[in-house]
Amino acid sequence: MVVQLQDLSMEAVGEFVQQRWGELLDEVGAGAAERYAAGEAFPRKYLIQAAQKSLHGLALPREIGGEGMGSNVWGRVLEEMTFRCDESAFSLVVSMTTSIAFTLYQSGDARLIDNYVRPFMSGELAATLAFTEDADFWSWGTTLTRDGDGGVLSGRKSYVTGGLISDVFLTYAAAEPGRLAACLVHRDDPGVRLIPAEGMGFQSAGMAVLEFIDVELGPERILTWTDGLDHSQLYLNERRSMQASWTVGRMRGLVARCAARLRTTTRQGQPVLDYANVAGALGRMHMLTDVAQTMTHDVLDRQARGETDLVYDAKISAAKHFSAEQAMNLAHQALRALGGHAYYGDEYYGRYVRDCAGLIPAGGTQDSLEITIGALVAKNLL
Repeated sequence: MVVQLQDLSMEAVGEFVQQRWGELLDEVGAGAAERYAAGEAFPRKYLIQAAQKSLHGLALPREIGGEGMGSNVWGRVLEEMTFRCDESAFSLVVSMTTSIAFTLYQSGDARLIDNYVRPFMSGELAATLAFTEDADFWSWGTTLTRDGDGGVLSGRKSYVTGGLISDVFLTYAAAEPGRLAACLVHRDDPGVRLIPAEGMGFQSAGMAVLEFIDVELGPERILTWTDGLDHSQLYLNERRSMQASWTVGRMRGLVARCAARLRTTTRQGQPVLDYANVAGALGRMHMLTDVAQTMTHDVLDRQARGETDLVYDAKISAAKHFSAEQAMNLAHQALRALGGHAYYGDEYYGRYVRDCAGLIPAGGTQDSLEITIGALVAKNLL
């Protein structure tokens, strides 16, 4: 039975998430700290179970087997799941697959929908983005060379979220001079090599280095030879709103954890929340989170109403930028309010700081978003 939300309050969304996926989130989160410390990716089985409970198809149209609830519902669900589940990598990796499913669905290509979008929704396949090379678009070492009707892919992607637990990689590569290509690569394609990647955070997200050694791709795998830049922005535009949703969920989790700790802490025999500076820190944390949430929900609602630019939307980019900045600000406030406990008393805070640091470069660096938005303002386009 399709469950419809009567309103989009976070109370209603919370009840919806608990009803649908509450037990699963508890199970996934149970081993989060241990996996993170060991650098182990969470088990792939949880992605399959979530898909079987209709998570992956929540926002996709009913005509292809989804529930048609739209980006405004999906973003709030993603936020709530991140808030509730101690394994924050889980909702992050799920959202990578759903963002790629949405991008491929928008192509209108029935073959892509049947071969990829539907299997993404069922959990048969998981997908992620192969983009990062520590270089800009025009300096990439990954190339796609024409070979008859198809192409040969060679190169290396240096940091792939969920790479170790994904089957399909939406990959961007340099093609003709000054052009960017987009293609779909499978993990079992001859010449594809996955290597565990080391990074500051997201230790349980299955990060990977992805190498391509003369990988032969048929024409059905090549999404575009020349318009990869616009195609990537179509993906990243949708991705940024989901990234902001994930970030707000993480921020809410930190505030709740800080509040719970402070409620039970005394100093010189007096509850610490009686001290104005401590109460003020908690108030600032709530305000930062509330504003980031309000901004994110606004862009989710705009997306659902079709009021955003599908290629590059300044409000979505601003929501990504603001939430990422405030997530780090929040960590600083937590350290000031909790003192040593935040540093050594609970490993959750360390995970939060390491993961949220990755939000600064992800989905377009903060500086690049500022530059693009500033250019639009200068041209009187905003």
